[in-house]
Amino acid sequence: MFNHVGHLTLVPEATDAQIEGIADALLALPDRIDGLVRAEVVRDAGLSDGNASLRFHLRFVGQPAWEAYRAHPAHIAVISDHIAPVLAAKAFVQYDDDTVRTRETEVA
Repeated sequence: MFNHVGHLTLVPEATDAQIEGIADALLALPDRIDGLVRAEVVRDAGLSDGNASLRFHLRFVGQPAWEAYRAHPAHIAVISDHIAPVLAAKAFVQYDDDTVRTRETEVA
């Protein structure tokens, strides 16, 4: 799987309705874009100043599907209609599952 993770920092004036609109629009994308198999969105818990407002994680069948998504009209509409009007800053990471490094420990 190929992953696209984004952190969006929204302007302080962004309303709950606008933030929920972004989440709903991102979550609708798997039904509209071939090769996009999962969307996950979460709002920041608000515990630390300076954090991004929300995080999204999109999973694709492979890098070519992500590349097609970038120019897809549904993706462009989410940006122009929902994200751009309230966006202050953004950061993204793309990666293949094969490149992920992990370490786990047992919980007592």
